[in-house]
Amino acid sequence: MFLRSFALTTAAACAFAGSALAQSQPYGQLRPAPQGWTVDLGAGVLYRNDSNGDTGSKTTVAPWVSANYRDLVYLSPMDGLGWNAIKTDDFRAGLQLRPRFSADDIEGLTLDRPDFGADVAAYAYKRLPGNIVVGGRVSRGVTGVSEGTEYYASVGHQRVTSVGLLNASVYVRGGDAKLADAYYGVSTAEATANGISAYSPGGGLQGAGASLFLLVPIGDKWGAGALVNYERRLGDVADSPLSQEDDTIRTGVFVARRFGG
Repeated sequence: MFLRSFALTTAAACAFAGSALAQSQPYGQLRPAPQGWTVDLGAGVLYRNDSNGDTGSKTTVAPWVSANYRDLVYLSPMDGLGWNAIKTDDFRAGLQLRPRFSADDIEGLTLDRPDFGADVAAYAYKRLPGNIVVGGRVSRGVTGVSEGTEYYASVGHQRVTSVGLLNASVYVRGGDAKLADAYYGVSTAEATANGISAYSPGGGLQGAGASLFLLVPIGDKWGAGALVNYERRLGDVADSPLSQEDDTIRTGVFVARRFGG
């Protein structure tokens, strides 16, 4: 009885920051999909070092807003606006309008850094035995920030622990030369102005990493979560003069409340 109650309580919270996992990836359901709209409101704190070529660190406090309609249409800060065009018990495929966050300034350098933009992405994920989900997405910039294409593939596992819902995943990502140049290229004019070498990266593999996400239920409507992400830059982006440190770490915590469902 305790295990059943715990699983149901965990499920009631699992769509908060884990909404990207619950909505676009077909992990085993702990309870039926919502029959109408659900909205999650909260706030979180994110720490990141060496983001998008920045050689410093940054802590951000931001609101958390996500929404879900019957696991078909969803909105989240990480995945943007999404639609599960194909949705079965163990397979999901669809489209997303994803945010492409602006690049941080680099201390001591005067550079034309990419602004906030958006990508259109197509994704597909398949669940294997053991609640392991494999798949990926292809996205392309549509707001003139880079007009580049990114490729992403991941393998993840999710399970209920004595503390809460734990998700672990490993991934690789790559992209074309347009994407790499927008974030890690140095033009001739920028090189002259900053006293660094001009650099034009090519396409290919750009990074590999691992993430751990823990979601802890607090009653039926509240949830708290924590995230740790490590990534290693690879290929031409790692050789860029803007990437003086190839290791990136992101950590975050959040709390949110669910409405509806």
